[in-house]
Amino acid sequence: MQFLLHHNVIIQAIAGNHHEILEQCRDVKSAGWVLSNSLATIHSHLSKTMEMDEAHDALKKALQGIPVASLTGTDLVETPPSADLDYLDSLAVRTVEVFKLDGIITLKPKVFAESEIRAFPPGELTQVLEEGLASIEKVPILDIPATYPQMWNDVEHEMFKVVRSGHFILGPKVEELEEQIAGYTQAPYAVGVSSGTDALLLALMAADIGPGDEVITTPYTFFATAGSIVRTGAKPVFVDIDPITFNMDVQKIEAAITPQTKAIMPVHLFGQCVEMPPLLELADKHKLLVIEDAAQAIGSEYLERRAGGMGDFGCFSFFPTKNLGGFGDAGLVTTRSKEFYEKLKILRVHGMEPKYYHSMIGGNFRIDALQAAIILAKLIHLENWIDDRRNNAQRYHRLFRKFALSDQFSLPMEIFPRHVYNQYVVRVHYSQRDELKEYLNSRNAGCEIYYPLPLHLQECFKDLGYKKGDFPEAERAAGETLALPVSNEVTQEQQQWVIEKIRAFISSH
Repeated sequence: MQFLLHHNVIIQAIAGNHHEILEQCRDVKSAGWVLSNSLATIHSHLSKTMEMDEAHDALKKALQGIPVASLTGTDLVETPPSADLDYLDSLAVRTVEVFKLDGIITLKPKVFAESEIRAFPPGELTQVLEEGLASIEKVPILDIPATYPQMWNDVEHEMFKVVRSGHFILGPKVEELEEQIAGYTQAPYAVGVSSGTDALLLALMAADIGPGDEVITTPYTFFATAGSIVRTGAKPVFVDIDPITFNMDVQKIEAAITPQTKAIMPVHLFGQCVEMPPLLELADKHKLLVIEDAAQAIGSEYLERRAGGMGDFGCFSFFPTKNLGGFGDAGLVTTRSKEFYEKLKILRVHGMEPKYYHSMIGGNFRIDALQAAIILAKLIHLENWIDDRRNNAQRYHRLFRKFALSDQFSLPMEIFPRHVYNQYVVRVHYSQRDELKEYLNSRNAGCEIYYPLPLHLQECFKDLGYKKGDFPEAERAAGETLALPVSNEVTQEQQQWVIEKIRAFISSH
């Protein structure tokens, strides 16, 4: 739950009264915001008993970790006058509405009696939180805005720096992102691009993969993996998956290699790395390139080596639903080769180098500087978010065991540390997956099927000649798997609520 801290609460907290409210509101589960328009009022009050610099330092310390809510010019102009509220309190009401907060914490709740927002004193926060947890009615599969309090100030700051700079496409902010992600993924080079799909396509283009070539990959993944191969004119060649990890079965790859094979494209699905050492050895033996689809696996590791930093290329997506997501489409390609790095940069801008001179045909794969700025601001939180996801996964493990649900479900296993749980995917036994999904969705318990039809059975790939039964493990996974809410925003109480809904389904069947 998220609340606006009224300026009178901030003033009293700094004075030593209700000081615990600030610490409580730094917790993401009971996050507090402060209205930017109220900062001058707070400072003015503090300055009556402190020196100016002392008041500033006290305010800065108090608001450490508390996000500042800034209304736009339009919000300010459109805030209606009120006979019951002064202007600052009217703005407080408007802030609660605009930011979709759960209420306002104030020393004078009666002031807001005529408004429709909930107002209560600091001493009632614990009770309000308990009421909120006791009355959970919905747990979405993903709740992106719930993380805003943790990183809103950093994101807003970075976005306005870009706006003021005038560098909206590529430029310094993109270069900073590339440097940071290269370091994070343990890859020497990185090139920011327009989406995760374009990252795959650009890597294939840089590798000169085209008509007549074959690329070995998995049939159990998002469409972009095989779709990007086909877009180059090459042919995707599928191998079945490991039933435990859902990743490509490395032991089946060599049998699929032909004289036309140019590359292997492993997918680190759901946040767990493919078994890379034998795959890399196989690629080296047959002189094949390795293009890692790490769209769901930033931060994932295999023997302390990061996803996207082990092959010739690593392809990442910053789609908003990812562990590290932007506020729109964005992606990135890593590489261990200086030659590929230079080629990727040229292909990203229509094959242009220098300006208006084209030695090759590329595309418009440029990343927006605004997206780069947002991703950079969120990157500093990524490790904590991964820890939260991993903790949530372990809690699900304990809850499933506690309620003896192992006969009905197979849980995801962390075969290679560390799994980052972009999704928490269980197998539902006894052909009950679709019925369970319908049951949970009808009760507002978020869940999702990734992916209901393997790629080799998709209509658009029928010319590849595959048929049902060719990849039985992929087909079985498509019919049995279900993802539950696991993101860093999910609370312990919400997980327990989801499990209770699952238990109710099992008991009724």
